[in-house]
Amino acid sequence: MFDLSVTFICWLYFTLGFLFLFAPLYLWSSLFHKEKARAFQRYNRLFYRFFFRILHNIAPRQHWEIDAAIGSLRGSVILCNHRSYLDPLLLIAHLYRATTIVKSVFFTVPIFGWVIRTSGYLPATASGPFAALMLTQMESLPAYLASGGNLFVFPEGTRSRDSRIAPLHQGALKIARQCRVPVHVLVVENTDRLFTPGVFLFAASQENTIRLRLVETIAVQDLQCSLSDLGQRVRRAMEGRQREAELA
Repeated sequence: MFDLSVTFICWLYFTLGFLFLFAPLYLWSSLFHKEKARAFQRYNRLFYRFFFRILHNIAPRQHWEIDAAIGSLRGSVILCNHRSYLDPLLLIAHLYRATTIVKSVFFTVPIFGWVIRTSGYLPATASGPFAALMLTQMESLPAYLASGGNLFVFPEGTRSRDSRIAPLHQGALKIARQCRVPVHVLVVENTDRLFTPGVFLFAASQENTIRLRLVETIAVQDLQCSLSDLGQRVRRAMEGRQREAELA
């Protein structure tokens, strides 16, 4: 019953909180703000920060350890492992400015699709009806990164079901090299224990510590080596942190 109550309150915030607190802000910015994507990203960050604050208060057995350095990241490509649907929400809540790659089907969802499109998020598919949108977002990406924005990507492409790091896609590393911005590697832990893939209820009643760590930074001058070597460096950083967590 406790897990059900926590889940109900969270979904209540996602529906009523959006409609009555944030929808007017999004609407006002879409009509009058010159930099719509910047405004929408700021509201996205606030929306999810409030969500995690609520979750922190109603689920006291969930503990949070977030690396303070993450909030100061600017103008970079960020790679993170993927354990739960909570992961992108956690990154949006703690990054100053952030865009990301979203499953293309979400762009067709009423209201939500409008929000992520206006926020400057990129569709995962670059073909069919999403080709023009992908081209537009990619053309604006260098200027966005140069102005201090961050692009975060889950290079595994999907959530891990056994906590092991899956093969990593190299697309984000190519973007970092082309735009000449650093790469930051993050590792998230135990979000899947709170919101397990394939399970509707939050497991809020069990003792759990969720961690988000900055474990590696690849400077611009180090991006000139092969993509294979860069991918191995990212993997070593992620798996090294996982081994430390297991030993602890």
